[in-house]
Amino acid sequence: MSFKMKAVSLVAAGVVAGAFGTIGVQAIARSAMSPLPLEEMQQFAAVYSLIKTRYVEPTNDHKLMDDAISGMVSSLDAHSQFMDKKTYKEFREGYSGKFGGVGMEV
Repeated sequence: MSFKMKAVSLVAAGVVAGAFGTIGVQAIARSAMSPLPLEEMQQFAAVYSLIKTRYVEPTNDHKLMDDAISGMVSSLDAHSQFMDKKTYKEFREGYSGKFGGVGMEV
């Protein structure tokens, strides 16, 4: 077998081995994850649907979801908090220290 054929065979074997390795790692990662709690997700969807159809005032989908996520996260412990995009941006700016045009730190 020529050098060129050996090189092509080696590269092909590497690609196949890499593909099988990736598939194996993904399978292990998926098996380690717990399945979604379907019954609880159905209950959440049912309550959400009731709010959307029967609440006395119109509701905002984005606010409902953000508040639901916020409640989930804050129920974990006293130090966990969900931040929407705007709040997170303000949080990051508060710690990064932006400088104004006259040399003052804002």
